[in-house]
Amino acid sequence: MQNFRCPVRSSQAHRARGRYWQERAGSHFRCLDPSVGQGSRQRKRGIFVRSNILQSVVLATAFLTAPSVAAASEQPYTIDLGGGSLRDALRQFAEQTGLQVAYFTHIAEGRSASAVSGRLTAGQALEALLEGSGLVSERIDEHTVGIRAATPDPPDPSLGRMRPDVPETVQFGAVLVTGSHLRGTANATAPLTTFDRDYIERSGYSNMMQLIESLPMHFKGGASGSNEMADFGLATRAGQNLSRGTGFNLRGLGSQSTLTLINGRRVAPSAQGQFVDVSTIPVTAVDRIEILTDGASAIYGADAVAGVVNIILRDDFDGTEVSLQHGSASDGSTSDGRRAMAWGSAWQGGNMMLIGEHYRRSPLDVRDRAYITAPGYDANWLLPRRQAASLLFSLQQQLPDGFDVAADVLYSYEEVDSLSAGGTDPVASTSSPTTNRWSAAVSIGYEPVADSDWRFSLEGNVGSTVTKTDMTYTHLATGNRVQWIRDYHDRFDTWMLDLKTDGTLFELPGGEVKLALGVGYREETVLSTRISEIPSTGFSVRADDARNVTYAFAETYVPIVGRRQGLAWVDRIGLSLAFRHDDYSDFGRSSNPKVGLVWSPTENLDLRASYSTSFRAPTVAEKAVGMRGQQISTGTVYAGDGSGARVPMFYRMGSAPLGSEKSENIAVGFTWRPPEIGGLELSINGFDIDYTDRITNPAYDDGALMRRSDFGDLITELADDAAAEAYLAERIAAGDLWIDWEGFGATGVRYVFDLRQKNAARMRVSGYDLSARYHFMKDADGFDVQFSATHMRKMLTSFAPGTTTFDQIDTYNQPLDWRFRTMGTWTRGGFGMTLAINYADGYVNNVRAVDEPIRAWTTADLNLAYDLGMRPRTGFLQGARLSFGISNLFDEAPPRVDLSGVSLGYTPVGFDVFNADAMGRYITMRFSKGW
Repeated sequence: MQNFRCPVRSSQAHRARGRYWQERAGSHFRCLDPSVGQGSRQRKRGIFVRSNILQSVVLATAFLTAPSVAAASEQPYTIDLGGGSLRDALRQFAEQTGLQVAYFTHIAEGRSASAVSGRLTAGQALEALLEGSGLVSERIDEHTVGIRAATPDPPDPSLGRMRPDVPETVQFGAVLVTGSHLRGTANATAPLTTFDRDYIERSGYSNMMQLIESLPMHFKGGASGSNEMADFGLATRAGQNLSRGTGFNLRGLGSQSTLTLINGRRVAPSAQGQFVDVSTIPVTAVDRIEILTDGASAIYGADAVAGVVNIILRDDFDGTEVSLQHGSASDGSTSDGRRAMAWGSAWQGGNMMLIGEHYRRSPLDVRDRAYITAPGYDANWLLPRRQAASLLFSLQQQLPDGFDVAADVLYSYEEVDSLSAGGTDPVASTSSPTTNRWSAAVSIGYEPVADSDWRFSLEGNVGSTVTKTDMTYTHLATGNRVQWIRDYHDRFDTWMLDLKTDGTLFELPGGEVKLALGVGYREETVLSTRISEIPSTGFSVRADDARNVTYAFAETYVPIVGRRQGLAWVDRIGLSLAFRHDDYSDFGRSSNPKVGLVWSPTENLDLRASYSTSFRAPTVAEKAVGMRGQQISTGTVYAGDGSGARVPMFYRMGSAPLGSEKSENIAVGFTWRPPEIGGLELSINGFDIDYTDRITNPAYDDGALMRRSDFGDLITELADDAAAEAYLAERIAAGDLWIDWEGFGATGVRYVFDLRQKNAARMRVSGYDLSARYHFMKDADGFDVQFSATHMRKMLTSFAPGTTTFDQIDTYNQPLDWRFRTMGTWTRGGFGMTLAINYADGYVNNVRAVDEPIRAWTTADLNLAYDLGMRPRTGFLQGARLSFGISNLFDEAPPRVDLSGVSLGYTPVGFDVFNADAMGRYITMRFSKGW
């Protein structure tokens, strides 16, 4: 936890604070300090501590002694405020004027700001910015302005008499900066996208699964099957996702290549260590989600090839809030409900927060969707029955002599029931996994010198994910149990310890040169076991592995040119350098640099570029594939002559020896705020990722023999039956498990298809993200439009060295070239309406002998919200909010995909589960009440 003192010293400041206190006792207080750095999201949060000196302030005296901003500040500034949310606008104001802005957080919630531009004094800018908001500004001292309600509540005479001997204290919490170890310095060289609490509430989504799957930069597919419907798609390791969890997958490079953090810290993943399951993170507890769409191994170590997702939990809640939500598909096929309660309290030198949430959803059966025609596969749940409970505890406390301590504990319990069945000889599979997941982080900070920003911190983090289930396979015709796997048990544990320091080295004309140094140690263990009762093979170990990692890192930011230098040809040039060295107990060492540059020719235009290398060591789940031995079995594929005949084939399964993956990342982009159109911000971020030695299982392809150059030596020819017999005997002698699925043995087999996991693939991914936001006010109406899109230009892939490189974009179960989401909001008083349009581009079904088109899919979401506390004489409804949402407003069915006659190894449900969904129109009601 970082400690700051808000630099307000005068008696006027004390009186002004008293007025804010009268507005809402014990409310959280925010201080925006321009010294934190340019860019975004460097907010210092704080709490006005309740003390008797504040409780008896006379408002009339405060009004007389606190001069207005306009009167006290005649210095003109070049102002360009884009509008949007009030919180963002106030941050921009602080950066552009160099003034500190102080306000209670609750007064900015749900409020919009007008766009302001021109050569204005601080008072003129704030007056225009706050027009129609019901808020006013006033000068606190030479460097600080305050924002408060225009008509604060009268003082409460019961608060008692003034006691001047009680000190007034303002305490601030940690500043989290995604993509940097430097406090108070935005890494403007990296593309960072933020979805804050305002966005989450306006989206209308009731859980984290819906939220992340709506983001254009996220892909629902991948080898690990990190979403609820992965069992119905090409996901080679979906079977390890027992709890049907959901994880981030940026750029379609796989969830293993996206690092997911909570409050900037690693947590125990699910699915034998494949990804962090975000489905049990209570959406009530989320303050914002920050997504760094650039390689970040130089900052965070392995797994950050495609980028980093940092889920930042709320830490500014004071009071009590209860929320209820119920939703249902319009046809009644499935429904869900959520109940949550949040409580927070602040005292002198500290604060505490506790949030609990319970979520329940009924299953979605394939028989409730008429467009799903899969004969023999009608006993399936597309979405499992799900029940989850989560609890978040957060504590921050200032200690004497420059020390402070903070702790965060997150616990969740989840039950999932799934059902799948089908095939020519139908067998139903049922499982009911339960998952206990917890993580705890404790940090101790120390600032040795009061007037220095150097800080030392020691942080410990521990987490565990345990999933247990029984899996039963029953023959539908006879009712006999044909397979029973009892006590399938996955456990993943991790702990880490970090020691780091950061602060200002020295000052250049352009600003302060910052430096961060740190070392750390991390240990991970996984144990996966099961007992097979039918057939009776007893106890077996699916994975039993451990690794430890030691690491050291350094990062610096150099402001080559700064705004305060007043150069005509450049507003800002900043250089970011980072380096990290990791030493793995099982995969050697890796060193990765990152260089970033930002150049702002004017204050309205930022140009940025970065280069970095990244790496990813095999997960323990990938390593475990090799522990289970090799397998050879029979199957069939289409003949290579295009006749449509099917020919016998040997398949090899298992894993070759594995090494680390490597990548080179280049990112370029710009952000433009045209001065002619106040309130508009445009951003484009291009990316190019060259991903080598990629661990992959070549996808099963019925047409592989017709595309031999795509597979190279992954397909081996056998001259005759004798050669096939000899090859089979050789593999059995080597210990491979032999399964004759088709019953023809080696007779007629002329090919071996190697589908083993290996470091063979290379992938070159390029494209760009686009975003735009435009906010403006017209009289009492506020309008906000947000657009985000991802264009995947190419995903050039080769399965092995020497094979043909082909583009996977716009093919079945792979990322699409275009996805976008546009969200427009209209607010007036306490009412808000949001309409969102989601678009997924058309593509081709390439798993059949002849490619077939798949149409584009467009859906609309509507959310209506009303703050009941905005009504006069609200009484009990003060602090209450009601919302009504409809997802897929026009009940658009997903695009049809014909998979008839194709042997895929999973249930064909007639649509692409990684690029669409079958939920249909879904209606949700929510009510929340705060005290």
